[in-house]
Amino acid sequence: MAEDETDVSEEAVSYEDLPFNELPIEMQWDRLPKHPPSRRWWLSKVLIITLFLAPFGVIGVSLIPILDPETGWRLFHMGGPKTLSAVPGSERELQEEIARGVRDVEERTRAEQEAANAGKTGDPQSAEDITNQLGGASNLAGDPGQDGVSSDGTTTPNLEELAYEEALDKPIEPDALRPAPIPGLDEEGSFGRIPRIADDGTTPFDAYKRPFEIVEGQPYVGIIVTGIGLNDRRTQAAITDLPLNISLALSPYSRDLPKVAASAREMGHEIFLQLPMEPIDFPLSDPGPRALLTSLPEGENLVRFEWLLGRFPGYAGVVSYLGTKFGSLDSAIRPIIEFIDRTGLMYVEGTSSGSISLGAQLSANIETPNAIANIMIDDVPSRRQIDARLADLVAQAKSNGVAIGIAQSYPVTIQRLRNWAVRLERQGVKLAPVSALAKRQVTAQSAVEAEAARREAALAEERALKNGDAAPSSDGGNGGDNAESGTIEN
Repeated sequence: MAEDETDVSEEAVSYEDLPFNELPIEMQWDRLPKHPPSRRWWLSKVLIITLFLAPFGVIGVSLIPILDPETGWRLFHMGGPKTLSAVPGSERELQEEIARGVRDVEERTRAEQEAANAGKTGDPQSAEDITNQLGGASNLAGDPGQDGVSSDGTTTPNLEELAYEEALDKPIEPDALRPAPIPGLDEEGSFGRIPRIADDGTTPFDAYKRPFEIVEGQPYVGIIVTGIGLNDRRTQAAITDLPLNISLALSPYSRDLPKVAASAREMGHEIFLQLPMEPIDFPLSDPGPRALLTSLPEGENLVRFEWLLGRFPGYAGVVSYLGTKFGSLDSAIRPIIEFIDRTGLMYVEGTSSGSISLGAQLSANIETPNAIANIMIDDVPSRRQIDARLADLVAQAKSNGVAIGIAQSYPVTIQRLRNWAVRLERQGVKLAPVSALAKRQVTAQSAVEAEAARREAALAEERALKNGDAAPSSDGGNGGDNAESGTIEN
């Protein structure tokens, strides 16, 4: 009886009499007021989603340099001073060059029409007027002399211009060098085969250089184009379109390096290995992974150097890339130069300062083949600037007997170098491979002078370390170069 009364009392209790927090969840949800989502509600949801996805975005951006080093370098250097320079061969630059060419043609056509009209309506032109009109062609083709007109009435400058245009259109004939590697000129290293001097005394420099005969008293210029292998189209253009006496420097970070080296030697170009070194403005200018750094001990730098030497066979020497800081420290560069001497290679100072660097001087003191790049041809990669630098290079060759220019494999650079090379001999200067100009720019020091220089460099380094200053600079430590390597790792 009591139990029936209890059941009746529980049924009699209504949910209306219960507090809201004691109601079932379903009823609480049904009784909640239904309002449309407010702006604050939407903002809170967006904030929650953003905070949830932010870590994934940060991780993705940090993986870009690892998955694609070139894109990563451009991303993290965006807006820096090194990325604001003109891009060679850009659409804007090409349009400006085309516009200038069109204006020149229009002005020349207008002048010819005015001269023709003057000849028809006015007095006949004198010999002096005709000479002035042909002055532009004479400057391009050279002075024809007193006998400037041939028997058929064709002027000599016109014939030379036709020959010039024919030379530009004619493809360069291959003159293949011996395939590499040559037996006996390499040995097994820690990371692959590296060069060595053969048992009969033959050095890789003598075996892999392009044959060339030097005539005493004749001015020579040498050109070395760097960055070969980083871009397939530019690499192919440099190998097939440039004169064979222009040397090519392959980047150690290129793909299919043995294939690129074999293709260049099959065409007839001598090749060099780019040697990345620490610049003064490091890490703003990054030479690339496994570069030679002043912060590393000597043993680590030698290990990195051996890795670089094993990248591909067939090079006659190495070209320093950046390296304005590393090359100015005696304790850093001296072990590298001694290693180069033991392998029988050539050392080319590629900082383009034009002055005698410490590395080149050390090479000369131990009779290692060496050379110095006097002028950076395309630091401003435009047609007019490149032509002006090439003119400076020719003037320097006439003054000193030898001059070497260094350039990058930009399309505009390759095009201007080919045009310039066709006209070069008219100026009394000849183009020679860089290897043929070895040991012609730096005079070896005596033992006393070399020892005094070594002690002075050691004292300078000690003072710099004690004062906490930057590394002391030698004659070759002037400024830095733009980085071409697409990487930010070291």
